[in-house]
Parts: sequence; C-alpha cells; structure tokens
Amino acid sequence: MRALFKSLIILACGLFFNHLSAQPQAVKDKYQQLLKEAKSENERIDVVNFMVDYLKAINVDSSLALALVNIEDAKKAGYLKGEYWATKYASTSLINKGAYVSAKKYLNEASEIANQFGDSALISNYFSGMGMYYGVQSMYDSSAVYYKKSIAIDEARKGDKISPAYEMLAISYQMQSDFAQAIFYQQKALNNAENLKNDRDKANILVNMGNTYRNIGDTVRSEQAFLEAIELAKELNEKRIEMYGYSNIANLYFENKKYDKAYANSMLAVEMAEQAGEVSIGAASLSKAAQARMMQLKYREAEDLAILSISLADSSHQPLTIYQTLSTLGNIYVAQEKYKKAIPILKRSLESKKEAGFYDTGLAQLYKDLSLSYEKTGRYDEALLNYKIGVQIVDSVRRNENIRKATELTMTYDFDKEKAANQVIQAKKDAAEKTRQLLLGSGLLIALIIATGGWISYRNKQKANSLLEQRKNELESTLTKLKKTQTQLIQSEKMASLGELTAGIAHEIQNPLNFVNNFSELSNELIDELEEERAKDVKEKDDSLISELLGEIKQNLTKIHHHGQRADGIVKGMLQHSRKNTGEKFPTDVNKLTDEFLRLAYHGFRAKDKQFNAQLQTDFDPGLNILKLVPEDIGRVLLNLMTNAFYAINQKKQMNSTDYEPTIWVSTKLSGEKICISVRDNGNGISENALGKIFQPFFTTKPTGEGTGLGLSMSYDIVKSHGGELKVETEEGEGTTFTIELSDFD
Repeated sequence: MRALFKSLIILACGLFFNHLSAQPQAVKDKYQQLLKEAKSENERIDVVNFMVDYLKAINVDSSLALALVNIEDAKKAGYLKGEYWATKYASTSLINKGAYVSAKKYLNEASEIANQFGDSALISNYFSGMGMYYGVQSMYDSSAVYYKKSIAIDEARKGDKISPAYEMLAISYQMQSDFAQAIFYQQKALNNAENLKNDRDKANILVNMGNTYRNIGDTVRSEQAFLEAIELAKELNEKRIEMYGYSNIANLYFENKKYDKAYANSMLAVEMAEQAGEVSIGAASLSKAAQARMMQLKYREAEDLAILSISLADSSHQPLTIYQTLSTLGNIYVAQEKYKKAIPILKRSLESKKEAGFYDTGLAQLYKDLSLSYEKTGRYDEALLNYKIGVQIVDSVRRNENIRKATELTMTYDFDKEKAANQVIQAKKDAAEKTRQLLLGSGLLIALIIATGGWISYRNKQKANSLLEQRKNELESTLTKLKKTQTQLIQSEKMASLGELTAGIAHEIQNPLNFVNNFSELSNELIDELEEERAKDVKEKDDSLISELLGEIKQNLTKIHHHGQRADGIVKGMLQHSRKNTGEKFPTDVNKLTDEFLRLAYHGFRAKDKQFNAQLQTDFDPGLNILKLVPEDIGRVLLNLMTNAFYAINQKKQMNSTDYEPTIWVSTKLSGEKICISVRDNGNGISENALGKIFQPFFTTKPTGEGTGLGLSMSYDIVKSHGGELKVETEEGEGTTFTIELSDFD
C-alpha cells in the first residue's frame, strides 16, 4: 500500500512540477521537503492538497488531475478532512473549466463530507464554493445568498478567512451594477486582508476594486488599483492574479482611447490564460484585443482575433463571455458597414446577454447597434423597436444616485474632518440662537408657550396624517409590486412548461422529418440511375430495370407522404395545445392525452440532459369514458407532474450506484364515478416536513434558481377548477405517487 502511495505521489509531483518550471525553485524544494517530512498518510494528503490549491492558479487541468488522485487516497485512508479539501478543489477547477454539471456533483459530495465532519469552517467554505458556482453562471442573486451564508458563519466564528467571501459577494453586486454595495464589501475585504497581512487576497481585491472604480468613472483610482495589483502579483509570483490584472487594465485603457496599451495588455493576458488553461479569460482578452485593433482601423486583424475569441468562448459555456466576444465581432462588422453580416451576430450576442442576466449600458449599445443595422438594411420597424429599447435601458441602469452613493463611500478622511468642523460651527450657532431666545421678555414667554403648544399639536396631527398617508402609499406600492412579481412568476412557470413541451415536440417531429429526408435522398439517387438508363441506346436499355427503379421511387414517395402526414399530425397537435386558452371544456380521450404528454415530458427532459434515461411503464384502462375538460390545462398538470418525477429519479440516479433503475409508472383507471390518472416514480420521495407544504405557492425543494415553487400550486388549482382532487402518497427513499381524480363525464 505504501509503495502504491509513493508511486502515485511521484507521478502527481511530476505532473505538478512540469507546470511549475516558471516558479521559484524554493517553492518546489519546499513541497518536496514537506513530502519527505510527512509522518503519516494524513499529513502526506494535506501536503498534496496544498499542491492542488497552489497549482489551480497556474494550470487548471493539472490541478484537477492531482485533486482526483488525492480524493481516492483520502478515501482509502479514511481521512475526511483531506477528502473534503481535495473534493472542493476539484469542483473549483471544474467550475473554471466550465464543466458545471461535474462541478455540482463534487460540491454536493463536499457538502456531505462537511456536514458529516461537523466543522463549521468547512461548511462555510462549501457555501463560498456554491456562491462561486452560481456566480460564474451569472446567477448573481443565488450567488449572493451563499456568500452571505459563508460570511455569517465566519463572523460568528471570528475566523480569519472572511475576505474571500466579502470579495466575491462584492463581485456579485458589481455584476448587477450595484456599485455602492460592491465598494462597501470590497473595502471590508481589503481592510481584512491588510490586517491579516494576506497579500494574495489583497492583490485579488485590488483587481476587483479597479473594476468598480472604472464602472463609476473614477479613472485615476482604477488605474492605481490595477497597477498595484499587478506589481503585487509579480512579487508573489501569482500568475493568475497578474493575468486578471492585465485583462482588466486593458478595459480601462480601451475606454480611455489608449488603444496600443489596451492591445498590449490584452495579449499579455491571452498568453498567460493559455498557459493556465483559463478558457474564459483568454476569450475575453482576445475580444478586447480585437476591439483595440478595430479602433485603430485594422479590421482584418480585428476580425481574425474576434472569430478566435468566439470559438474559445463557446467552449467556456459562460454566457457573459460569449456575449462579449459576439458583440465585438458584431461591432467590427458595423464599423465596416457590413450590416447584413452584423445582424445575426448581434442577435446571438443579445441572447447570451439576456441569458447572463446582466443589464448595463453595454446592453443598451447592443440594441442601438442592432437598430442601426436594421435601418441600413431597410428593416425600419425593427430598427425603431430596438432603438426604443436601447433608450429605455440607458435611462434605467447606472443612475446618478447609484454612482453618487458609491462615490460617497470612497471619500477620504478629509471629508470626515470637514464634516466634523461644520458640526462644531453649527453647534456654536445653535448655542447663540438659544441664548438669544432666552433673552426674550417674560411677558412674551407665556404667550409663546401657549402658541407653541398649539402649533406642536397642529404639527403632530399633520405629521400623523402625513405618516398614515405615507404608510398607505407604501402598502399600495408593495401590493402592486407583489402582484407584478406574482404575475411574472406565474408567467415564468408557464414558459418553463412551454419549454418542456416544445423540446418534446421537437424530438417527436424530428423522426418523421428524418424519414422524409432519407427517402428524398434515396429517391434522388434512384432518379439519377433512371436518367442514366434512359440515356442509353435502345439496344442497351434495360426496361425491367427502369420499371424496377420507377417502382422503388413510387414506394419512396408513398413513404414520404406517410411520414409527412405523421409530421402534419404532430404539428396539428402542437397547435391544439398552444391555442389560446378560453377555459372551454372539450370531450377528451384521457388515455391519449396522458400518453402524449408522457412522451413529450420525457423527450423534453432528455433535451436538457442527453445522458438521462428511464424506464417508462404504462397501464391505461381501455374502458375509460370520454371526459369533458380543458385539455391545455390538464396537459400542463400532467407535464408538471411527469417532469417532477423525471427530476426526482435523475437526482437519485446521480447519488446511487449503477444497479438503480430509474422508472416512471403512469396509469389510468375508472374508479366508481371518477377517472384516476397516477404518476409514480421510484425517486427519493418527499420528506415529512416538506409534504404538508408542497401545494403552497412558492414552496420548492429544488435548489435556488431551479424552480419557482408554482408548478404544483398551479396544478392543484387547475385540478380543483375541474371539480377534481390532486392527491400525493410518498415514502422517503422509495418514491412518490401523484394521483389526479376527475369526474363530469360526457
């Protein structure tokens, strides 16, 4: 066993030190010395984890490979804490690579280990990892929730590892253009890092503060922060921080029209990103270099750089990076008046921007570029529409008040001193005024008291009325916002259902289309053969072959017609489900409706996860009566229940061994005067605590950002509106059954 450990660590060290060639020899020597001095397997695992942590800032792939080896070693040694850190570092590397599904798997494993170990520091670290997981995917609200959880634990512990959480929370606010909150948390993080003499954290924080200052227009402070961060990173030999410094200061130079500096710093960042395996930052830096060349009218070079940046961005799977690269290429086309080529690129960029959920003046400029491109290509209605949207966005983001608050937070000691001096002057004025009032005649004093009493009473009454009016207005405003939010959430749930339905329909219609395409191609080949035969001399012609070819072509046309009718039926069914819901009930074949939505739900779920598979077991009662119902509404209920079932078995599959067989059972039966539709899964079931809340609006057991909590609530209301019941039976660890009971036969 010991020999195996030794061989693995030698292999890992070889991988590690191959990527440390640019690092100080002292660093290599220190790690080798620590490995030799390790007195136990646990100590050796800790040393390797330090290697993994250090390496992830240099080369993501090598860090991940080493972490995976160390996870297995820690498991064999039964060393939970070592297993946690190796697992957590693996998730971080996967996040940096854009492999979010795998990253979430390792984060879940880290959470289980942290809770099993019962260490609040590990739990805090896990929350911070979840904040990063959501943040890089542009889900900033969810990201902020987890960072705040991490901070709360650390502050309660009075720990010395708070500044990274402060810093990352600040980034979440910065990405939402809430610069006041961003600076507030960045200043807390910077103070914390300086007090702890943690120069690595300080360099990181300075890079992000440089960005915030840039966003509020403070160019001087921004450049100072970036340059200080770069110099500090060089001293510490922190290549990753240095790379981010170059990339971000390039943005500052670009905005200040220093295009040579912008290009030079961007390419430095690209070079370092390639060495570190940082796809996203490499793509963004190439994009910025392309913009600099565009502004210097070097369009050919700019186009080449932009196209390369897009290919890198696509592999990163990060919406914001994809948006940046696409918008750059769109801008280059617009600058060259290639408006037709610009439109599809700008539209793709807009889709990525919306997916990122990042609304700033860049989004407004994107709409304006689209407007110009539409105008120049004669599409005036679309030009006007996009122009109006751009103007509205400019009016709503980065308002003066937001920037003013941020500026106030950066004021120095001189402001505080001036404020204190003004307070002293005001106090003297107040004292003088009080003395003057005391010198008034005693004859006026009684009258003044009486008048003042009446005035105070009147003012208090006015204030009370004003306060009541203010509270009334606040409540009305809150109610309006709540109604608006409720409408948006309900619409979001409807759109989610539509997405599931559309994905399923797309899969269903693809099969007949494939047949049509295949038989069409085959018929073309047969026609070519027929033409060749017809072109021969009379003596060489083979009439039997011609007849055979014509017969095959006729068969193919018959098959094309058949599969065309299949596609036509699917489209008609889609139109039936997407028609405007008037609430009118129609005689409906429940078996057919249920079977159709089972297939649509399954293919819709698989469209999101190609690796997902499940057994589908159906048992439809052939003796069911025709039922009058609103098919669009009951279809939505079925789609929701089935999608939830697929989600449940998929979650269990990810946590269980390969011997688990995910299965869904769907059945219909006539029970007395009622038709029962049941959807059963063999997932993890529903906990006793959650069971009583599942039909409540906004309650969900899914992670933040994965569910609105309205699906079951809306389903319950729909079934009730049909005079029916929606029931649930569950057993933790075994599965759940939802049953729809309907009556009102035709």
